Amino acid sequence: MGIELKIDEKTGVLTSDSYALKGRGKAFTQHERGTTLVEVAVAGALLVLALASLYALYGTTVKEAKGGDTAAIAEQNSIARIDQMRNLTWNNTTSPSSIATLLTTPTSSDNAATISREVISIYPAAVPQTLPLPAPTPSPSPTPGSTPFFSVTKIGTATPVASPSAPTSVLGEKLIRVEVTTEWVSSATTHQRQLSTLISKSGTKTR
Repeated sequence: MGIELKIDEKTGVLTSDSYALKGRGKAFTQHERGTTLVEVAVAGALLVLALASLYALYGTTVKEAKGGDTAAIAEQNSIARIDQMRNLTWNNTTSPSSIATLLTTPTSSDNAATISREVISIYPAAVPQTLPLPAPTPSPSPTPGSTPFFSVTKIGTATPVASPSAPTSVLGEKLIRVEVTTEWVSSATTHQRQLSTLISKSGTKTR
């Protein structure tokens, strides 16, 4: 579309065709309108993408928060079990049946819907050597193997089971290592918290 130039015969001034200018103005307005629609479409797509990302992030955050809460419950449960073990007499501490009874007693953190499995294992522990004397620094006896005297396992709300069923007597020991394992299942994956402590025969209750 061109612009027609004319010379005003009276003034001798060069003028342009107003209709041509108007036509060009309309074409420019339509171009601007098309650019705006594209920008709005792109902005809308970016907004949808951002909202989808925020939704996915929210779901992941909630999942992680729930997992952290369950892990804290499991750890508190293990600590509570160790405290219960420390309140037993030596005879009960080294007795599978007594520990089985203890596992049927819920702790403040015990939640059958959360905790899937509990295990309390009794291991031999190395006792520092005190004889012969004098000795500048008592040396410990050889570290015992990793095989426990016995373990008591409770799955869900089922009756706890000792393994082996007829373990060797532990009464003659002076020091034992108690290991408490608490397990839970999250997203089809088994997780666990494990704590251990030493309990001395001379440090337990006499009744």
